[in-house]
Amino acid sequence: MKRRPLPLNALRAFEVAGRLESFTKASHELNVTQGAVSRQVQHLEEVLGRQLFERHHRRLQLTRAGRNLLESLTPAFDAIENAVAKVEDRADDTVLSVSAPLTFSMRWIVPRLGRFQMEYPNLQVQLGTYNDDLAPVDFNEVDIAIRFADEGNEQLVHEFLTGERLLPVCHPSLAKQLKSPEDLAGVTLLHCSAQREDWRIWLEGTGIKGVDGTKGPVFATLDMAMEAAASGFGVVISDPAMIGEYVVTNRLTVPFDLPVDSPYAYSLCYPRGRLERRKVRAFRDWLMSEIKLETTRRKYPSKDLPGRQNT
Repeated sequence: MKRRPLPLNALRAFEVAGRLESFTKASHELNVTQGAVSRQVQHLEEVLGRQLFERHHRRLQLTRAGRNLLESLTPAFDAIENAVAKVEDRADDTVLSVSAPLTFSMRWIVPRLGRFQMEYPNLQVQLGTYNDDLAPVDFNEVDIAIRFADEGNEQLVHEFLTGERLLPVCHPSLAKQLKSPEDLAGVTLLHCSAQREDWRIWLEGTGIKGVDGTKGPVFATLDMAMEAAASGFGVVISDPAMIGEYVVTNRLTVPFDLPVDSPYAYSLCYPRGRLERRKVRAFRDWLMSEIKLETTRRKYPSKDLPGRQNT
């Protein structure tokens, strides 16, 4: 049966814009101008005789026709991508591109990456990092990503990796000066985000009163904040899984063993069908096994509190 010609460029522009709900974000993924994406979508609407988006100020909303079309187009384009990948003789078949948060990469992935390399010596890992948790991942350039506090996307697979456990950490000399959690009111609190979320979550979770968790300097990354804490500048909230090197070198310790589980978590993220690539499957399976080992990680030393039972 003869296939009728389809406006493939317009369909592709619509699929990306609908998936990201933004002409601007779609232009970044497609490497074209925002105007070009808008014109392609408008052309598709004219061909179909249906409105696909409701255009609001700085916001796009799919119409019912748009949602129906997107539900079919996304898996279709995924299938095309997978089909091409299976037969394509690409030079990067042995190159695995991974994107992950900066501190998670430095403090968690990098110390373990040698084990992956020993198990898969023919794979070359390219580890990229990011600081903005809200920035989208370009999966045309990245094979697989680790996301933190990601809101999710129906077109992507999200596999839970690990939750975040929050504890205050500081230099051992400063920890000796802290007799009770309330003493935190008299020291500098360090933050790794302008929202100062970590201190708020920890203080609310422990029920500690009299400590203003909104004050203190803000750093661009948790790694910078931990370096400041290790220099004796103040106290920062961190996950014990991130401070192993600092503890071994006696640069950080936990003054109060009062852990609070964060509402946020790390997840493994990739387009549907991406696990059909053997290199992606290998990294995914290895990472999951490392996460399983992490559940039995050693307990980091902390300064016991009189009258409190460490948990």
